[in-house]
Amino acid sequence: MIRWLAAALLLTSGCAGYPASLDRDTLDAQQQALLDSDTYAYEWLLVDEPQAVAVLVHGLNLQPDAMDDIAAALLDANINVLSVSLSGHADELDAQGRLVQFREADFSVWQGEVRRAVREANQVAVEQSLPLYVVGFSLGGLLAADYQAHFAEQDGAGPQKMVLFAPAISLRWSSYLLYPLQPFPDVVLPSTSPDEYRANDFAPVSAYLALYRGIEAFNASITDTLNMPVLLFMHSRDELVSDNGIREFINTHQLSQWQYVDVEKSEDAASVLNHLIIGPHSLGQEAWQNVRQTMLDFLQP
Repeated sequence: MIRWLAAALLLTSGCAGYPASLDRDTLDAQQQALLDSDTYAYEWLLVDEPQAVAVLVHGLNLQPDAMDDIAAALLDANINVLSVSLSGHADELDAQGRLVQFREADFSVWQGEVRRAVREANQVAVEQSLPLYVVGFSLGGLLAADYQAHFAEQDGAGPQKMVLFAPAISLRWSSYLLYPLQPFPDVVLPSTSPDEYRANDFAPVSAYLALYRGIEAFNASITDTLNMPVLLFMHSRDELVSDNGIREFINTHQLSQWQYVDVEKSEDAASVLNHLIIGPHSLGQEAWQNVRQTMLDFLQP
């Protein structure tokens, strides 16, 4: 219970809002131009002789670079990676520009960014006769599953496999403590997540409301296309995503091709939330090596 409440503080901590004005007009010309461009939202990481193509999607208010250990594992397996920086997260923007973009984003914006990435990666995969994968953590895992459920068939670009790390498709009750702030979406609260992981020192309430709405919309319209090969990693004591909720989701929708892997951290894991299971720092060396190998075995063509 204590850790759950501590996790909730990631969403609700702080009484003071961000001290500066969140308005495009306060940004310099370079930052305004970047906000109107999406060229920095996608980064290709390439190997010489690829055996597959993967789209990699990070979590809410997580630095895209925090997914580097997963990207490195994929590259070591000769998998080309298209890394996505969701709106409000790219380090090409300065702190103010990133926060302005974060406040403007909603779930449909993030859906569109992932959809464009999967389409681009699929085109490359088809041209090179390679399998296509999607790998996502937390919000990124939700967006990956959402793409498969709602857009893959329409786009003709469905991945052959997905790997989901603590996907935000079912949250613990403590993760919904911002619901009472729905009338105040522009309120911006300080984040207490670790420096090495967070994309922004502050986060708008609107971003969390967007996540809530995305989860609700996703769960309201599950399709059979979601029953595909999926490897799902979860820590049973995840403070934000509901372990029981994930298991119930799999059973309710008869997702017989989903493999659930219960993750435990090594003794040398950093003192961070159990929700963070994306590398040797957050998991510990031995636990990460086990997760890494399990993922790569699953992704064998």
